[in-house]
Amino acid sequence: VYRMSEDRFRVFFCMNRESFNVLVTLIRDDPIFTNNSQNSQASIEIQLASTLYFLGSAGASVIRSAAQLGIGEGTIQLYCDRCISALVHRVPQFVKRPKPGSQDFWQMRKLVEDSSGFPGCVGFLDGMDVILRYGPSYYRESYFNHKKYIQVICDEQWRFTFISSGYPGSISDATVFCKSSFFQSPTLFFWCPDEYVLVDKAYHITR
Repeated sequence: VYRMSEDRFRVFFCMNRESFNVLVTLIRDDPIFTNNSQNSQASIEIQLASTLYFLGSAGASVIRSAAQLGIGEGTIQLYCDRCISALVHRVPQFVKRPKPGSQDFWQMRKLVEDSSGFPGCVGFLDGMDVILRYGPSYYRESYFNHKKYIQVICDEQWRFTFISSGYPGSISDATVFCKSSFFQSPTLFFWCPDEYVLVDKAYHITR
C-alpha cells in the first residue's frame, strides 16, 4: 500500500491516495479500531485498503480477495465490518441539509431553485438499484433481480441530503417512498411551508 505508484493505487483501491488519506483521517478515532485485549489490530490503512479492494473488485469473492492480499478470509471480513461500521457512524455528518436559517441553507435553496427553475424546490428524489453479486440469505426470493434498492434525495451538486436503503429491487419506487422516514415524518426534512422535492411519475403527489 505504502510503496504503490499512484496509478496502481487507484486501480487497486478505486480512489487516489489523497482521498484515501482523507478517509483514514475520518475514521481513525472510531472506537471500533480499539481492542480491549493486548492484541493490537492491523493499521487502519491496511484495514481500509483491504476493504476498498474487496468492495471495488467486480465479482471478487472473499477467498479470492484474501488470497490476493495475503490475509485470511475471516480477517478480510473483519476488516470490512470494522471499516463499514466506522463509515456508517459518520453518515449523519455528511448526508444532511444545511442548518435551517443559516447562510448555507439559503444558498442551497437558491442554487437548487436556479438549477431546477422551480421556486421552493429543495432537492430531487429518485431510486436506484445497487447490484448485488449474491442474493442475501433472508427473503432471497424478493431479490429476484439480485439487486438491492436505495432511494436518495440530492441537491443541485448531486450531494446526498437523504438516504433510504435496505429494500429489495422487487419493491416499487412508490412503496419504498411511502415506507421511508422522509414520507412518514416530512417535517424532519422540510423546514419551510413552501418547500418540496421534484420526483418522476412513479411517485404520488403528496403534501
